[in-house]
Amino acid sequence: MKHFLLVLLSPFLLIGQNYTQEFERLFEAKNYDQAVQKLEAYLVETPQDLELLELMGDAYGFQSNWNKAASAYKQLIDLEAANADYHFKYGGVLGRLAKEGPKLNAIGLISKVKASFLKAAQLNPKHINVRWALVELYTQLPGFLGGSYKKAISYGDELEQLSKVNGYFAKAYVYEDSDQGTQAKIYYKLGLENVADLNCFQSNPSNSSHFKSHNNLVHFLIAKASAIHNTQLPIGQRYIQTFIDFKSSKDSKPLELAYMLQAQMFKLQDKTSQALSSIESALQEMPGFKPALKEKQLILLRKP
Repeated sequence: MKHFLLVLLSPFLLIGQNYTQEFERLFEAKNYDQAVQKLEAYLVETPQDLELLELMGDAYGFQSNWNKAASAYKQLIDLEAANADYHFKYGGVLGRLAKEGPKLNAIGLISKVKASFLKAAQLNPKHINVRWALVELYTQLPGFLGGSYKKAISYGDELEQLSKVNGYFAKAYVYEDSDQGTQAKIYYKLGLENVADLNCFQSNPSNSSHFKSHNNLVHFLIAKASAIHNTQLPIGQRYIQTFIDFKSSKDSKPLELAYMLQAQMFKLQDKTSQALSSIESALQEMPGFKPALKEKQLILLRKP
């Protein structure tokens, strides 16, 4: 009888042992539809499995299905309210709903986004990604909705205490957005000088797990710092390619900007054909993108 029960239970035991790797492979292949189908089937059997629910929220997020992602993360919070990651992810998808949904709903959602991020920051004083989220939130929100460069910089200070390189790039991001170009360049330079503090700098490029641990925006900003200061361009190229490879619907920077930045770094290295290829990729993402069209003309002038 014991052996018979083990045979009956074995498929569900295997689910617990294998699904993390299974869904990581599906996510890397961007096969989100299949991931959702499998997760729905698994959750019928174990509807309160925290890991499965989190994967479901992630899968819906990658599909830009923000309402269903929010529902999954809200279930997680109801089951385990002291988990900072759940509050962080819930706030993130509510932010997307506020940005992409009806404007009338945005004001109410923004207060929930703030509350979720602040709760996550309170629960985990060392949570780097939620502090990045607060930097971005207070930088991008208009003043009448609570946006504040001063608050954004304060979370940059918190980031700097946890990770100098993250703090430097966060401040560069805020100063650039607030038209304080001189200050932005200072912090871009400091960030680039300390980029080796990111563990992935020394990692095997074939091992993506290190890169996944960082906010993808950091990869974009490292490349931008490299281009602005015209230094460490191979490192900048590596990081902009990482940003492109890991780009998802959760990232705030669009692909056309990433490809244009990649083209600019190729141009600085006199790699004209690669620069043109990257700028064409930018224009495929957004036909008629004026900055890319202007950059294309500058690249063509360098052709022999």
